[in-house]
Amino acid sequence: MGAVTRLIDDIDVLGSKGLPREDFFAEVSARVRTVIDNDAGCWHTLDPSTRLLTSDAPRELVERGVLTAEAAPAAGELIVRSEYMVEDVNTFAGLATRRVPVGILDHATRGNPESSARYRDVLLPADIPHELRGAFVIRGRVWGAVHLARRAAGGPFQPRDAEILAALTGSIARGIRASLRFDAARRITGADAPGMVVLGPRDEVELITPPAREMLAALRPAGGRYTDETVATPVLALAAFVRSAPDGGKSGGNVVTVPARDGWLTLHASLPGSPEDGRVAVVLERAGGARSATVRLEAFGATAREREVATLLARGLSRAEIAEALVVSPHTVEDHVRNLYEKVGVTSRQELVARVFLDEYLPEVVRQTPLTSRGRFDLA
Repeated sequence: MGAVTRLIDDIDVLGSKGLPREDFFAEVSARVRTVIDNDAGCWHTLDPSTRLLTSDAPRELVERGVLTAEAAPAAGELIVRSEYMVEDVNTFAGLATRRVPVGILDHATRGNPESSARYRDVLLPADIPHELRGAFVIRGRVWGAVHLARRAAGGPFQPRDAEILAALTGSIARGIRASLRFDAARRITGADAPGMVVLGPRDEVELITPPAREMLAALRPAGGRYTDETVATPVLALAAFVRSAPDGGKSGGNVVTVPARDGWLTLHASLPGSPEDGRVAVVLERAGGARSATVRLEAFGATAREREVATLLARGLSRAEIAEALVVSPHTVEDHVRNLYEKVGVTSRQELVARVFLDEYLPEVVRQTPLTSRGRFDLA
């Protein structure tokens, strides 16, 4: 394991450089190949709150001849479908919940990969029958994921490969988080008009506004052959989630903040018609400036106690757990939550997190927030 230990240290150093995320992925992928034989990898970021895909980086798949540039957009759409629209094994969200967040396709299907929609639709047509996947999780929060592909000549991935990837997940997660922080610091300033795209039931573009074209372009990965109306992965993922949610995402999860090449974007999805027609409207807008969560909450008029409640909501605590942490009654917590939602102009926990918190600003607020004996709010 000496080589793996050295690689973990190397990735930690790489992550501290604050590279743009696609550059970080390219550097990490080349290093991972020195310990896990693979033909190419496709890297993603995920939203820590909803576990939805927020970006993809298939450049290596194209550069190493696993996919053609023309095929990359369609493959991305099929990956989204296998993640959210059909039952499949080793989904990134599913891996993120495991104690060991990695999985080998051959093992998950018990030697019958044809039972996987992803295998049938994406891997087999591309002649890459062997797949190893990992989710990058620290402190219970997932920041990204990878699909490693191996052609038939290389043979199946082995448990040893999975063990090595599992050992790397924490350092890669730290690097992704750092990359996103630096990307946030490099974001553009100034207000931009929001854009809107309406997707049909098969994710065809029915309507798109000029600002949306520009923002969709900023969400697409480099290296593929995309048209002006190619829908980016985070938009497809959010649309799939809203379609599958029992209430169309009204209770939460229909608003996410995602990284783009030139900044951060907030996506708001809704069903403009009946759930049966499958149409989804997505509003895209530039995320706010780089201010701390404390200042942003104060700007909304939140009191000191409401800021504490907002922080604990962002960490995923229930109303009862918040009441226990703050030593107040559940009814008092409900009053604080109601006031927070009214002041910020949201209706759910997920909307509050998307509008107020980016993870790099959260520690500043948490310093003044009670910790349990288990240290569950420790963000280090």
